[in-house]
Amino acid sequence: MTAIPWTSVLALVMISGGSAFAQAQRPSPNFGEQGTVELEVRRWRSDLVSELRFSVPGTFGTDFDPVADLGLPPERAFDYHFGVRITRRIRIRANWLRVSYAADTVAELPLIISGDFYPSGSIVTSMLELEQWRGGLEFDLLRGQYGWLAVVGEWARFSAKNAYSSPEQETIPLPLKMDLPFFGAMTRIYLTPALAVSIEGLGMKREAIGVMTDFDASVTYSVIPNLGFSYGYRNSYNRFKENEPASRSIYRLKGQYFSVTVRF
Repeated sequence: MTAIPWTSVLALVMISGGSAFAQAQRPSPNFGEQGTVELEVRRWRSDLVSELRFSVPGTFGTDFDPVADLGLPPERAFDYHFGVRITRRIRIRANWLRVSYAADTVAELPLIISGDFYPSGSIVTSMLELEQWRGGLEFDLLRGQYGWLAVVGEWARFSAKNAYSSPEQETIPLPLKMDLPFFGAMTRIYLTPALAVSIEGLGMKREAIGVMTDFDASVTYSVIPNLGFSYGYRNSYNRFKENEPASRSIYRLKGQYFSVTVRF
């Protein structure tokens, strides 16, 4: 996928129309648009849906689900979002997430993980840490009294660290890391100056690296311009393709969240 040249982005600003641009210059009556800096902290029930297989040369690993087969429990994660509006149409944004899982379970089926054999009936301790960094820009294509539509461009990094052990052995597969450009769109519609609905979708696929997609939808009520509360749903899909077909590493985090947003 070829990134949109900055000359094309500047051309879109000119084409967007004088009247719409003039309206964007006026102070917005909507509470969520009256701040320059924004910090959102989410409490996210990040349910994990995963497919894993770790192989080494000469040994083909076993396919397994770390939730269904090894008992990793649901976890609640803190998900941090930060934004700064630098012009009427351009906003810098960033996101950081880290979530850890751990469990002890009795393996019902024999497992081969990175060349190590775990027989059925053995006690297996599993640990998993997932982390995501994202940062980039929003550019408003349309902006009016009742909301806006923006294109989004980011650079995203997703990493995964897995570890497995039993009383007899320990297996630590190589850490996984994926860096990709991330593109998509976001829209926000104001039902009242205090109540807004936001929808966002981004993604990227590169056969030699992997796949990332992210969907987010939320409803926000701002009690005052500086403080808002949101209820939403996020689905983040991450697949490492550089280690396929011998290995397989898919991590999907999905679920509802509640958040607090502070603006100033």
